[in-house]
Amino acid sequence: MRIGLLLVVTALTLALVAWYLRADSAKAPATNAPPATAVPKPAKLASLRADDAPAQSLGTIAKAAAAAKSPNYAADFLHASDLLDFLEALAPAAADGDVDALYYMGRASWRCTREYSTLFGPPGREKTLEVALEKDYWTKYHEQLARRIHGQCQRFKALANNPFTEWENLIDAAAEAGNGPAKALLVLEMGRGAIRMHDAETLEQRSSEIRALAKEAIRTKDPEVLFLFAYIDSISGRSGTPEDMAGAWMLAACQRGLECGRSSEQFQFFCKWDPECKPSETLVDLWRRRPRFDEFQRFANELNAKLDADRFDEIIP
Repeated sequence: MRIGLLLVVTALTLALVAWYLRADSAKAPATNAPPATAVPKPAKLASLRADDAPAQSLGTIAKAAAAAKSPNYAADFLHASDLLDFLEALAPAAADGDVDALYYMGRASWRCTREYSTLFGPPGREKTLEVALEKDYWTKYHEQLARRIHGQCQRFKALANNPFTEWENLIDAAAEAGNGPAKALLVLEMGRGAIRMHDAETLEQRSSEIRALAKEAIRTKDPEVLFLFAYIDSISGRSGTPEDMAGAWMLAACQRGLECGRSSEQFQFFCKWDPECKPSETLVDLWRRRPRFDEFQRFANELNAKLDADRFDEIIP
């Protein structure tokens, strides 16, 4: 049964990994998921503040969700210095049925739980920023991002009875309401969890669920979906090398409108590893210096052409 049923909110135990760049995802350090906390009811969500106690359910938000045109939550998320403030600010819009607000609440919660734990250790055993940067390869590898996440999540992590820790419920609700990036993020998490599965029948069932949800996500034509799919081997067919086809999916996402300029976290990460990188460039400029760029660009053009023509089954058979 596919992940995402809202009336029976089920926490699926998955391998904890960041969605940020890793040449070999199977080597990403796994940590324990944070303890479950309740998620606020929609009626409560609109007026929720950080010092409130958590309530019970988020399910009916997705049922009542309207596809309202949203502010630029992606930019707000990128520039947020305090993600607890960000969550509180989005809660009223999510309660009113703004699906994108609901998704970015999930993204903020995911960042301060899943990503944070990957970089600094599981709840109760978190390292300080300095110790993690000194001792953990994964954290040092993502130093710029690690410093950013550490700053964004300090109040979130310090709050007792934080009502915003249930990222799974938030992302699940957004996915059920039709948000493409939410579906793609669930596909990513399901794929990481499948790494630990050894039973052939169970693995085959999970692969079928992943593919079905991926097909739903790609139909939204959202550029963030393309970027997330770059990290899923069964979709992108990546080889694990710096010149693999994952780069073509990222290029397609940039072509389709994903923020890939100097303010984006994607550009900042890749710029770090490119000695010729200039602040005035974009991620596409960095890709242009890579081997096989012409092949990547051709693939990205074909991918976007198929999306524009609704030829979804040719992208994910």
